Amino acid sequence: MTSKHFKILILGFGTVGQGFYELFSKKRDSLGLSNVSVSEIVDMKYGHITNPKQGIIKELEGGKTFPQKDVLTAIRESDADIVCEFTWLNLKTAEPAYSHVKTALELGKHVITTNKGPSALKYNELIGLAKKKNVKFLMKGTVMAGTPSFNLLDLLPGAEVISVRGIMNGTTNYILTSMEQGKNFSVALKEAQNLGYAEADPTNDVDGFDTASKITIISHILGWKHEFKDIKIEGIRNVTPEQAREKTKLIAYADKTTAYVKPIKLDRDDILSGVSGVTNAIEINTDTMGKVYSMGPGAGRIQTAQAALTDLVTVVK
Repeated sequence: MTSKHFKILILGFGTVGQGFYELFSKKRDSLGLSNVSVSEIVDMKYGHITNPKQGIIKELEGGKTFPQKDVLTAIRESDADIVCEFTWLNLKTAEPAYSHVKTALELGKHVITTNKGPSALKYNELIGLAKKKNVKFLMKGTVMAGTPSFNLLDLLPGAEVISVRGIMNGTTNYILTSMEQGKNFSVALKEAQNLGYAEADPTNDVDGFDTASKITIISHILGWKHEFKDIKIEGIRNVTPEQAREKTKLIAYADKTTAYVKPIKLDRDDILSGVSGVTNAIEINTDTMGKVYSMGPGAGRIQTAQAALTDLVTVVK
């Protein structure tokens, strides 16, 4: 690790932001990150927190708040080297996260984000800006949380990717797994909502938009030309329990010329057919290794924080 001291500005201190703060604090010394600190936090609910102390989350849970500060102003005035963008998802305009990321990059700050909006909708612009400013724009947390996905390719230098296929949304996979047991879609969805796997408005998940954003991001990283608006998307609302029992899964697929998200009946000897519950899995087909697989949690407080921590190590190493 470099001896330079890095300061982090966290934008958004909800589930992911707090999870990252906790995990970073816990793993900082073991990872040799004594030269890294969280200097500021900006959150719509909690306000602008400077030099947060170890017990900050308990203080906030107890009702403590801090003075509010406009996010873009905070970014511009901050002396932080790294901005961690953990605000809410918008797959229509990518705002406000897009403006947060763009402003930080323009100022020569590294950006780590778990927000799929800027990564799916504005990737080429933002990665180009990062290169121009000689900083990093990293987004591991946008695909399968901390479970290795596209970053597997860092271990396979020279490998050419032929295609990518996967189950990349835990909510829909949980619903389909429940439907295998005979439940219809509406009952399985309600169960997923009660367990906290599905949002009150489950549109992004069950209609395939969340999954489409992830295959778009992977395509961008691989240099393929697929844009989010061009992905052929079909969700799971019309899948029957009979189809679910026949191992129908919501599959994301991309190669150089094609990209789609749709329910597909899988052969029972297909590795992906055995992926159940909220688990995610990816298959990367390469010219040197054939098909390489990774499977694990695709969401969650600490699991997504792990992805941001992975990106942080990449920045500071």
